[in-house]
Amino acid sequence: MQSRFFRFSRTVHAWGGAALALLLLVISLTGSILVWKNEFVTMSLVTTDAAFDATPQALAAIADAVEAQFSSDDILQIQFPTAEFPLARITLADDQYAYLDGSGTVVAQWVLNERWEEWLYDLHHRLLLGNVGLAIAGFAGMAMILLLVAGVIAFWPSRRGFRHGFWPQSTARSSLQAAHRNIGIVEVLPFLLALVTGTILAFPEQAEQLLLEPFRGEEYSQDFSDNLDTVTGAEAGNWLPAMQRALATFPGSRIRTAQVPNGYSPYRIIGLQQPGSLHPSGQSKVYIESVGGWMDIRIDDQAQHISERLYNFAYPLHTGSFDNLFYKVLLSLSGILVAALSVLGLVSFLKQFKRQG
Repeated sequence: MQSRFFRFSRTVHAWGGAALALLLLVISLTGSILVWKNEFVTMSLVTTDAAFDATPQALAAIADAVEAQFSSDDILQIQFPTAEFPLARITLADDQYAYLDGSGTVVAQWVLNERWEEWLYDLHHRLLLGNVGLAIAGFAGMAMILLLVAGVIAFWPSRRGFRHGFWPQSTARSSLQAAHRNIGIVEVLPFLLALVTGTILAFPEQAEQLLLEPFRGEEYSQDFSDNLDTVTGAEAGNWLPAMQRALATFPGSRIRTAQVPNGYSPYRIIGLQQPGSLHPSGQSKVYIESVGGWMDIRIDDQAQHISERLYNFAYPLHTGSFDNLFYKVLLSLSGILVAALSVLGLVSFLKQFKRQG
């Protein structure tokens, strides 16, 4: 019975892995490159060595420049520059985007995946197929989680062969299998982390419904009206005082994003990254009414249920979009190893298939 179980696990892992190998190869290689996306963009668009100083005055000037150059109803989000990445990224309606430098000057503007790094992201995230590709990538991620478990089970009887190393000693099928097996067992935890977080990012609404809604009680939205300041007045609703109030609301935090008031919302929505948060978009938020100047909503991501905080880790852990060089190198290397894993597994499977044929 035990030997049947191991044989079944090997069969499932072999056939399922072969079916998904090329897809996995594309996603892992593009992901390894995208870890360094900001560095590539900086090299191509930033013309000064001066670091950006993210003061409220500098950020307010950028927000004013964005509103002056684009229609408010078209501006979906402003992602502010930092010392590490000195460009503001503007998300606009109709799949349009722009980069602004620290002075508020547009240095690049494009639609969807016209820039090479955006094309690469579209290939990684949606396989250039829109929402259909996103669903394919998400379901493939879930299937790979099952295949990863089957692979670990299949590895167990041959665990003593781990000493044979990562590099195949020849092109023989047994040698390719040994290298595939050894790389796979080392990659189990990093690969599992990438698969779980990637699946969450592919199906964010479904993941939120499944993972977060059960822990959101009646007090969830009521907490958003706690600890509001009492400042009002037209001047208090401008960008600079709004940002200063946001920083006073969350001491020690950094302003990361903003949404402008428009025909759909009267608020200046400012996203802040608090100490202890990895998410680069800032999950703590304040809503300040732009005309009356009052603060209407305050969201403290560090005071939320542990499920919310873990959910917010998915994006930075998957993309490496926080300031840790060691993690980015590890993430990129992990993607390369997964690509090697898929190639070794596919070639080994084809050799066996050819031999049986």
